[in-house]
Amino acid sequence: MKLMSLIAGIVIVSPAMAFDQIYIDRLFETKICHHCNLSDADLSGKDLSGADMSEATLKGTNYSGAKLVGTWFTRSRVQGANLGNTDLSNSLLDNANFTGANFKDANLSNAKFNFSDLSDVDLTGATTKDTSFRGVKFCNTTMPDGKINNSGC
Repeated sequence: MKLMSLIAGIVIVSPAMAFDQIYIDRLFETKICHHCNLSDADLSGKDLSGADMSEATLKGTNYSGAKLVGTWFTRSRVQGANLGNTDLSNSLLDNANFTGANFKDANLSNAKFNFSDLSDVDLTGATTKDTSFRGVKFCNTTMPDGKINNSGC
């Protein structure tokens, strides 16, 4: 009985991983992580160019310094992710929730953020040449020039 209580206590107290290794493996093998959960994964410095991460749960994921050229984040939940110093040029980021994400010094050239939520996002120093922000929600958003945009609050 005591052993069962100890095991139950360990299971309840043990921290749960937010992502499943099978999704990480599949992403690296196929560049597909459609509908997967990579929350809190560390993908910093990785080359995931052309990957499809549409409709995925990517909350708190660290992509710092990653190469994400032409990557799809359509309808994904990317709240609180670190996308600082990443290359997201030519990426599709439509209808996604990036609330609280960090895009400091990211290359967003020719990226599409149409109808995404960029509330509480930091875009300081980001390159936004030919970036599409049509229908985007800006609320307490730090723009590349350091100014706060509250046009969508």
